[in-house]
Amino acid sequence: MGDHELLDIEEWGLVLNKMLKFHYNVSEEIKAVVQAIRQEMKPELIPLAEDKAAFGKIIKTAIRDMWCLEYEVDELQSKFADSIGKMDLENLDVDFIEDMMLKSKPLQSVLNDIRNRQKAKLEDIKKTYGDAIKDLEPMKVSRPPKPVQSAAPAPAPETPAEPASAAAPAPAPVAATA
Repeated sequence: MGDHELLDIEEWGLVLNKMLKFHYNVSEEIKAVVQAIRQEMKPELIPLAEDKAAFGKIIKTAIRDMWCLEYEVDELQSKFADSIGKMDLENLDVDFIEDMMLKSKPLQSVLNDIRNRQKAKLEDIKKTYGDAIKDLEPMKVSRPPKPVQSAAPAPAPETPAEPASAAAPAPAPVAATA
C-alpha cells in the first residue's frame, strides 16, 4: 500500500452522524423562525427562514452524497456474496479458493474506487462543515433503503412544482429525516 491512505470507516461514520445532527439543528432553527413568523406576525423573518431552508437542503445533499457511496459499497458486497455463492466449508478445495480470489479481484478494484471517492467526499465535507460540526454530538439515523430507480422517467405532472416565494406565506420547515 505504501503512502496510499485508506478510508477511516470510523471517521466516516462519525462525520456522517455529526452532519445528521447539524441538519437536525438547522431544521429546529427553521421551525423556531417559522413559529415566530406565524405567532408574532413577523413576515420580515421570511427571508431568514428561506435562507436557512436553502442551507438545510445543501446539508441534506451532502448527507445523501455520503449515503449514495454507502449504497454502492452495499451493492458491491452483495455482488461479491452472490459471486461466491453458498460456501461448503467442509469441502473447501484449492480450486474453489482460486476461483473465489479471481472473482474478487475486479470487485476489489471497484471497492478501492468507491473508497477513494468516499475519502474525497469526507475531506470535502470536513473542509466545508468541519467548524460547524466539530463540537456536535453524533446523531444516529438509520440510512433509508436505496430509492428504487425505474427505467422510465416519472411523468412531469406528478412532481409538484416549488411554490413561488411570493405565493408561500412561510416556507415549511425542512424535515430532519431523509
